[in-house]
Amino acid sequence: MKITKSMVWLVMILLGMAVCIAGISQNHLLLGTSVAYGANDADEDKGKEEKQDGAEKKEEPCPECPECPDPAKVVLEGLEKKKQAIEEERQAMEREKKELEQYAAQVDEKLESLATLRKQIQEDMALLDQKKSRKEMEADRKFEAKLAKLVKMYTGMKPKNAAAIINKMDLAVAQDIFLRMRGESASKILGFVDAEKAAKISEFLAYKK
Repeated sequence: MKITKSMVWLVMILLGMAVCIAGISQNHLLLGTSVAYGANDADEDKGKEEKQDGAEKKEEPCPECPECPDPAKVVLEGLEKKKQAIEEERQAMEREKKELEQYAAQVDEKLESLATLRKQIQEDMALLDQKKSRKEMEADRKFEAKLAKLVKMYTGMKPKNAAAIINKMDLAVAQDIFLRMRGESASKILGFVDAEKAAKISEFLAYKK
């Protein structure tokens, strides 16, 4: 086969491209190795720093933890507080009870005073009624005595003269006088009394006798 110029140039181009590709691949390999070594060095340095920090931290003293409370002591303190609260409540109730007893005693005393006052008022009213009754009885006795005198006086007079006085007398008084007269004397005097007044006196006597 005859080798031409164009074929030579093509081979040279392909060789050049192969050389370039090989160089690029080698550079990538070297770069990757460098990066790996660099990463390893960084990791080693970081590990050394962490070890140093850990050593320094281990050297620092650990702060003391707070002491846990004793459960039994906590329960006892709670019971003591509850007992104190119950005692305070009991004392408050005792004070209220004493105050209520004092109020009750005061109310009873006032009720007793009111009962005594009521009894006194009732006794005074009864005494007043008795006095009033005695006065009324005395007044009635005196009135009856006066009427008796008038009856005796009018029956001793002439019927015409007695009738003239009775005509001028209050009707109620005249009725009371005729009520206490004997029938014969009353009829004689009424014969001379004013007809209208005599009718009223007769009507009164009819209902009373």
